[in-house]
Amino acid sequence: MPGRSVLFVSCALVAVTALFILLPPAAAAGALVACSAAFAVAMIRAAWGGPGFRAPALAAGILITALAGAASAVAALVAPDALLAGVPLPAEIPLISLFFVAGAYLPAILRPHQRRDPLARARLALDALGLAACLIFLPWLLLYDHRGGSTTALLFGGGVAATLAVAGVHAIRHRAALQWCAPGAALSVVGLSALTIGMDHPSEPNAVIAAVAAALAINAAAALMWHGAVRVRPDARPLPPAGSEPSAGFPLLTLPVLGSALVTVYHLLNGGSLDSMAIVLGVTAIVAVGIREWVSAITLRRHAAHLTVQGNRLRSLVFGAVDVAMVLDADLAVRWQSPAAARQFGLSDQDVLGRAATDLVHPVQADVVHAYLASRMAGRPAGESMPVRLRDGFGAWRETEWTTSGLDPAEPGHSLVVHVRDVSNLRGLERALREATHRDPQTSLANREGLRRASELIPDAGAMVVIELGGLTAIGDVHGPDLAELVVIEAASRLRTRVAGGDVPARLGDFRFAVLTRCGAVRAHLLAGRLVNALTAPYDAAGTVAHLSAWAGLADAVPGADIDEVVRRATLALRSVRSEPPGAVDWYDEQMESRLLRRSTLEQDLPGAVSRGELETAYQPIVDLARGRPAGVQALPVWRHPTLGPVPPAELLALAEDLGLLAEIAHGLLHRSCRLLAGWRGQQESLWLALTVRPRTLSDPAFQASLQTALELCRIPPAAIVLEVAEEDLHEDLAAELGRLRAEGIRTAIADFGAGPTSLSRLRTLPIDVLKIDQELFAQADAVMDVTMTLGRRLGLEVIAHGLRTPADLETVRAAGCQLGQGDLLGTPLPAEHLEALLEQHRDAHRP
Repeated sequence: MPGRSVLFVSCALVAVTALFILLPPAAAAGALVACSAAFAVAMIRAAWGGPGFRAPALAAGILITALAGAASAVAALVAPDALLAGVPLPAEIPLISLFFVAGAYLPAILRPHQRRDPLARARLALDALGLAACLIFLPWLLLYDHRGGSTTALLFGGGVAATLAVAGVHAIRHRAALQWCAPGAALSVVGLSALTIGMDHPSEPNAVIAAVAAALAINAAAALMWHGAVRVRPDARPLPPAGSEPSAGFPLLTLPVLGSALVTVYHLLNGGSLDSMAIVLGVTAIVAVGIREWVSAITLRRHAAHLTVQGNRLRSLVFGAVDVAMVLDADLAVRWQSPAAARQFGLSDQDVLGRAATDLVHPVQADVVHAYLASRMAGRPAGESMPVRLRDGFGAWRETEWTTSGLDPAEPGHSLVVHVRDVSNLRGLERALREATHRDPQTSLANREGLRRASELIPDAGAMVVIELGGLTAIGDVHGPDLAELVVIEAASRLRTRVAGGDVPARLGDFRFAVLTRCGAVRAHLLAGRLVNALTAPYDAAGTVAHLSAWAGLADAVPGADIDEVVRRATLALRSVRSEPPGAVDWYDEQMESRLLRRSTLEQDLPGAVSRGELETAYQPIVDLARGRPAGVQALPVWRHPTLGPVPPAELLALAEDLGLLAEIAHGLLHRSCRLLAGWRGQQESLWLALTVRPRTLSDPAFQASLQTALELCRIPPAAIVLEVAEEDLHEDLAAELGRLRAEGIRTAIADFGAGPTSLSRLRTLPIDVLKIDQELFAQADAVMDVTMTLGRRLGLEVIAHGLRTPADLETVRAAGCQLGQGDLLGTPLPAEHLEALLEQHRDAHRP
């Protein structure tokens, strides 16, 4: 831990001080230098495993210095007079270590690379040269003789120390750390050089003092490097921009040059002289200072030119800016305004300067604006921009936005900078966009987004009415889109004039309108009826009378309900009544949604099921009631939906007809059933096949050709095929198709007779062979059944009682004389193989 390391260092210093009493001064100085190793250990422990390079490198230099001090102390005790290359051994050891220490310190201080322009690099080199000359010059004059070891230490150490010191002062990257580490490294090199010089002159009276001072300096330097490498984050301060280094104008050479001059004067006054080396060093320092000041002057001129350019740009921005800038004094009076005020608002300086800013705004906003500006003047954040109505120089009120960039830097706390932007056009555009966003451009009614907005403003709405118009496409196709547009506008006008003031009419699509009303259920239903009647009245436009049909769906607008969900429910109700005659109105309920959801699911899945061949065929026997055996079978398409289960044949055929799949399904059902019928007739020759078809299928030439092909391929007589048409599908055009089938020998039947509007008298005109009566008919009074059977016999029709479910139903139709029956009581729809087994069973039962 750093605290423990410092405590350890303190204890070590106390122990070394005690050694001064026991050891000679030279040896004690070396031991004191060795104490700096404690800082190196602390740095290595703190940087262990980290990515940094500086701390280990500096610690290595400190360790080398400490080892050199310890070795020098040992040499001073053991062999103080020993010479190595003419230099005392206690001095030679720190001299040699000086080179290794420089090799450790220089990479640590010179990394990372500093971004500098050429002039900044020149200043750096000149500072290093001048400082090195000054550092060498002073000791050079004070040395009594210039021995080889002292001279080497002085020249090399002075150059290295100057380089390290200048690199720290001029640091840009990692500046916070290098401001501690670089002076510490320079001081450590100076101390090691001084230790070498002191050990090189053991007989001089001041040598011991120099060695002890050097040892103390080395420990102080180690403490500085420990603090900079361990305790200070390298990037604690942001990087300055290139060319604006903080130390660009730092007078680094002032004190060294001044000190060198004073020492030179003192040396000369005391009878000293200057040798050639001293003169060279002095001249070098003076020349470096001169050239450095010349380079600094060039830098200052370039910087001044740059500021001039930036000032011109700022001036052009201020004079050409669209926004108006105002400076307010402590009393919130306008002291200065930018030239844009005259261009934008027609406000001259005479009209504005000296007046309170609140005098320029609308009286309603004066107090609010004053509070806003006062809070900003006090230094408190006031949030985002503030909308303000400003009176311009022509007396008109303009929509503006006021923002404050903070206190005026020239006089913080006494002036405030306010920016005023004209947003009148922007506000008008916003209003136009809101209008376009919430209104239908053709009818001026609310659109879907406007309906959402209205629902937020009308929390007590009771119901939603969605109306769909039919016939607009035909009007556009026949009379052109202009007339269709006029009809839509007229329909919107009728809708608008027939709703209450609190209700919101809207247009949801090309053919759909909606009304969000406060009315309850009963009144909303009556309103929907009136609107449908109004919208279906004739339209007299451009000399043409147009007619439309309309349907309406309603849904409750429950408080808190999502308006989109309410519209969806009303639209579902509308979709449900679209199959009814025009003018129908209905409410949404959950069963309706279930039916529509089922219909939608079947519509999506049926095409895939047909293409994959997932439809099956079931066969229900038509029983001869007298003999108790099948007289015929009815082929029924079966689709087992994976989630909805079996789909009834009637629903499946109607759905297939709507999707255009009826022909494909009928073709597959016909050929599959005819192939099976051909085999079954081998067991029971009189067996016939009944197929339920839609009117569109009968008139389809492809189906007619497919029917003839199936009869020929399977060698089935035409009379073995009975084509059934539901009573509700009968119309005048169908009579011709039924007659054509009868002419070809194919029998025809009316299914579910009694459930539709066909009268008994019309049976005389229809070319049919079989009458399949519905269960509702024979479930009524016996007289109705008797009349039907009598009419069927007179017309030569076979009568099938369809839908037999109970024994009572069977007794009723038998009593009336009906010979054929069909229903779950006699047999449910079966797969082909089960029906074949049933036929085999009856054949065995009647075999002699």
